Amino acid sequence: MKPLKILLFTTFMWIALPMQLLGQEYISVTAGDGDGIWSLLRENGVAPSPEAVSDFKSTNSDRLKGRDILHSGKTYLVPSSSRVYPIFGSKYERVQILTDRLEGHVYYIVSGHGGPDPGTLGKYDGQLLPEDEIAYDTSLRLARNLIQDGATVYIIVRDENDGIRDSRNLKDDEDEYYLGGERIVLNQSKRLKDRTRIINKLFDKHKGSALSQQMISLHVDAYGSRVEPQIDVHFKAASDSGYQLSRSLRDTMKAKYAQHQPGRHYKGHIDTSTNLYVLNNTKPPAVLVELGNIRHSGDQHRLVKYGNRQALADWLRDGLVKNAQGVTS
Repeated sequence: MKPLKILLFTTFMWIALPMQLLGQEYISVTAGDGDGIWSLLRENGVAPSPEAVSDFKSTNSDRLKGRDILHSGKTYLVPSSSRVYPIFGSKYERVQILTDRLEGHVYYIVSGHGGPDPGTLGKYDGQLLPEDEIAYDTSLRLARNLIQDGATVYIIVRDENDGIRDSRNLKDDEDEYYLGGERIVLNQSKRLKDRTRIINKLFDKHKGSALSQQMISLHVDAYGSRVEPQIDVHFKAASDSGYQLSRSLRDTMKAKYAQHQPGRHYKGHIDTSTNLYVLNNTKPPAVLVELGNIRHSGDQHRLVKYGNRQALADWLRDGLVKNAQGVTS
């Protein structure tokens, strides 16, 4: 059975797994007058695609008997429009596929630091505030959003037992690992090269078949001082599509802040002169998003609230959708 296009990986395999191994469920539905395979899939929340049709034919081979014609009143098995992804944790592991507006688009979501490197440690209300845990929780929320819109998503930095946490206190640990099970090392140079290598290998796999491929890295800034919180978006200057992606994210943030916090005066800084290794060496257009400043009291107050982390993930998703709607190759 061929897998659908929405892919995540377990800790012990490098190749894409069929959906039934990721908790895929099937439901029995009855075909109506005039139903074909594509319309039956669409009616039941499955984005039609050649892969989905092939999956349907394989699953219902005993009913179809070599023909592609559906019979009114006869029952067929279709994938449940929700799927289980344990990486998101027990509360959020079941993901409903809501739209196909990102079908064909591939995203590499990378939370900064991880493993033996927590990034910068802030302190809020007597508790440590690790940069890597804030970035990881937000990255999971973003990845889940993208899957709901039909995207192919690769979570590069992973933690088997954290999941999405509706908590103010994100305890630091060192058990994060890379997609495929590779250990995250302390040496920064090797760490950056490892995640770049993983992304580039996957990029080559999807080259020629994906509508677009993009890498989004989430961090929390720790330098300088600011009067008000804001999100800084860095992008790979050599890439026209990376620039367009950054502008889409920035413009979406501006619109959202204007709508929900009109007094914020969000400036939306974009840095075109970054020398960050991953941005300059990954093959897909790459954007680094600073979610705030971990040493800024206002940002700390904002980022410890899980509802705000979800809002950031939602707004980033909206920016990626906006960008995808203008991408055809």
